[in-house]
Amino acid sequence: MIWRPDPPAEYELPPAVWNAQQAAMHQALRTILTAHGFRIQDGPAAQAPIVLGTGRPEG
Repeated sequence: MIWRPDPPAEYELPPAVWNAQQAAMHQALRTILTAHGFRIQDGPAAQAPIVLGTGRPEG
């Protein structure tokens, strides 16, 4: 899954607002995916989450 925000919005909003909006959206996406059983790679809130798959890894 790739999160693709509206490109024109990036240039129409002040940078601080854009960054805050993206961080909030990424955190919401992490929460939703985790609640549905997806494993998420830890990373900065400002970056889109990396989905590793569902359930526990085998091994």
